[in-house]
Amino acid sequence: MDIVALVPAAGSGERAGGALPKQLRTVCGRPLVAWSVARLRAAGVGSFVVAAPFELVDAMAAALHGERGVTVVAGGSTRQASVALALAAAAGAPGALVVVHDAARPAVSPADVAATLAAANESGGAILGRPVTDTVKRLDGRVVAATVDRSTLFRAETPQVFRREVLERALALATSDRFLGTDESSLVERVPGARVVAVAARFPNPKVTFESDFARVEALLAADASGGAAT
Repeated sequence: MDIVALVPAAGSGERAGGALPKQLRTVCGRPLVAWSVARLRAAGVGSFVVAAPFELVDAMAAALHGERGVTVVAGGSTRQASVALALAAAAGAPGALVVVHDAARPAVSPADVAATLAAANESGGAILGRPVTDTVKRLDGRVVAATVDRSTLFRAETPQVFRREVLERALALATSDRFLGTDESSLVERVPGARVVAVAARFPNPKVTFESDFARVEALLAADASGGAAT
């Protein structure tokens, strides 16, 4: 498969605290963003474009020094803009697979990445995530209005993988409609005829949002390095 990965890492990460943006903080001996690249590489991805804050492009390049096949570009003011800028800087044919993966998900299982790649190669689009297992309520203000059928609900994570031509069409359509999506799938779902399949994750894939999340991903990466966790 012809594959390129886009890694949005242009957010400020203020909720995670610390002197450095979370994507540059060190976990188990390497920057968070480097772990995300490494986990994708372990699943067979060889080309990467990382979108960094404009003022941190050099720092991001330094953090990824030695990682082959990685280009760092300045991202935009939104995730959607950063993905578009990274895609514009990425090589690849229209039928190539484009992986979008959060820099803040450094412990994703290469096996789950590979499963998502395989599903996208077959269907044209796939996202990793988990079925909703909690009971979900719809609210009217603070009052419970109804119980939602959770059998049709799925919590989206990353990676999200699409044919390049489809993602390009989705981004162009969103721009023309002034639509701002919460993830890449929400853009692709608006493209007539596009199909996105859900891949249920088999292993933990936490996102670093708050300071307390660092301990969890560090434990997962350490266990994996010692052979204590499945990948």
